[in-house]
Amino acid sequence: MTYSTSLPSLRPFKSDGIQPNFIAITPDRKNLVGCHNLSSARAYASGRVPCLSTEFIDGHFTYNCKAFVSPTGQFYVEIHAGMQKVRMDVANAQTARYYVKNGVDTDIACEAYLSNLSR
Repeated sequence: MTYSTSLPSLRPFKSDGIQPNFIAITPDRKNLVGCHNLSSARAYASGRVPCLSTEFIDGHFTYNCKAFVSPTGQFYVEIHAGMQKVRMDVANAQTARYYVKNGVDTDIACEAYLSNLSR
């Protein structure tokens, strides 16, 4: 594998036996990432890949949540913030799964909490 002379610090991506369809370069231009679809490659390249950690990272914190479906078919997540449980309606099952996997950002959780207070 050859690299451009302007990117000398690149390391090849790890291969687990499954060949990726796309290869993206991280925004810091230090790593190559193998991706299986174009939207994942674009997300890596633009730095939009969500953080899976619930620890403070550069002032960023997420709340854990659980996904539910109401009897009427509305998907929602319950955000567990201390002793408070905040219900946040989401558009579909995929959005609920995303929040369960990656957590809910503090700004979004605060907005959901304030909207629940106004009801």
